[in-house]
Amino acid sequence: MNTSPAQPASPRQPGRPAAGLTDYLEAMEADGIPLIGHLVLYSIFDADVTRDDLERWFGELGLNPAFVPPPIRAVDAFEKVTGPAGIRVTYPLDPQPPGRRRRGRQDGQGREATLMIRHVRRDNDQIVRHLVREVRDATATRLSYDTRLAECVFRRDTHPTAAHGAGALQLTPGHAAIRALPPDEQDRVQAMLAGIKDAYQRHCTYLTADRLRAVIRSYIESLHAIRVRPTGGVYFIHHRHTPALAALRELAARFGDDSHLARVPLPDQEEMREMVITAFTTRSREDLDRLARDIAAAQRDGHTGQATVQALHKRFRDLQAATAEHADLLSTSLDDANAALQLVNAQLASLLAQAS
Repeated sequence: MNTSPAQPASPRQPGRPAAGLTDYLEAMEADGIPLIGHLVLYSIFDADVTRDDLERWFGELGLNPAFVPPPIRAVDAFEKVTGPAGIRVTYPLDPQPPGRRRRGRQDGQGREATLMIRHVRRDNDQIVRHLVREVRDATATRLSYDTRLAECVFRRDTHPTAAHGAGALQLTPGHAAIRALPPDEQDRVQAMLAGIKDAYQRHCTYLTADRLRAVIRSYIESLHAIRVRPTGGVYFIHHRHTPALAALRELAARFGDDSHLARVPLPDQEEMREMVITAFTTRSREDLDRLARDIAAAQRDGHTGQATVQALHKRFRDLQAATAEHADLLSTSLDDANAALQLVNAQLASLLAQAS
């Protein structure tokens, strides 16, 4: 629990749109200006959201329950906490006098310890990892290790009725190895073990920010969104999906104070249409080029099995449907995309002939 004194509310909450933008969005929607759609951007952060919460909110907001993620698996929580991107602690072993700290860090001198988790073994019954202490001695150019300060084991639930991925964490401290460390390092090891337990329990209970982001992203993309920014995160969505966007906006707000989804109305003007059309043609060209390469690779490598051909054909049909839909919604002819579709269609026909 956070016991720090309450702070005065700032005029702008972290991660939320500025007041001026909010006023603009509300004014656009209130004035009834004709729109071609919305630019959508979102930021999702860690929150205390369970899968049951998400399932209930989807029902309340009228969202498609198919996008609710599957139940949290204990094995995934273990992998998250003890994997390569999991918990680690680094600290100096040779504290320097205050006057020399800055220079010492710059020169990279002295010894430094890192507590980390390393994978040992995986089988049908368990996953075994060890808590390791690595000491880096920059002066002597040497690394040394204490390799088993604790054992982190995920014991799989092998009962026939157990859910896939079920199991439990078991932490076994190496008491002798820990007692051999200086007292302050013993405290660090114990604190890290406690942190592993807490983090594992949290990940077993709450959906991670990555999973919440995936929910929002998947739902947005299901609305035939056009990715406006090449790296993602900003999408164009046609105005006919406005009700779904309103529900997603409320859903993101329920994740916590810092999470949000913003809809920026795009007036039905030539400049706005050109921006959206350019973004769509760029994305469709990239998708079609990727599909063409995959078809060529399947032909070259002789991968003409039914499953492969069906998957490639489905990708083509999806791109074809998206092109037709956006041409209709934007009241324009997407000639470049249609020409590329014809070329890929011929390539796909050749693959189908080869498969038969």
